[in-house]
Amino acid sequence: MKLAEAYGADVTINYNDVDAVAEIMNLTNGEGVDSAMESVGAQIPFENCIKVTRPGGTISNVGYHGEGEYINIPRLEWGVGMAEKTIKTLLCPGGSERMTRLIRLIQTGRVDPTKLTTHHFSFNEVEKAFWMMDSKEDNVIKPVIHFE
Repeated sequence: MKLAEAYGADVTINYNDVDAVAEIMNLTNGEGVDSAMESVGAQIPFENCIKVTRPGGTISNVGYHGEGEYINIPRLEWGVGMAEKTIKTLLCPGGSERMTRLIRLIQTGRVDPTKLTTHHFSFNEVEKAFWMMDSKEDNVIKPVIHFE
């Protein structure tokens, strides 16, 4: 929550403490948000984005849904197909184009990635770093690998 606030969030909600969908709908007087982003690649967060997005709003799905045959859409909250909720899916272009865009964001000061850096590892510890990212051990967010 502190990290979200450091990046400019006006409101933070801990889904472990409250029903996030109910809280968002309460905060928006039942109208829902203009846009919601799913970046995990999981069913429940995707459904929740649809549930909290107002009619005419946009759900941006940038998460990689790598398992299962289908992604389910909650029919009623989708307005039974009549609510004009747009679902956009897109990954940033790969390779050098992605790196060029990311570096430009850092160079212009629009993004400070150091706020995400929680752990440092030598190159010899790269497997441990990947394991910690997968397991979320020690509240790791992003590790830095040092190549020297």
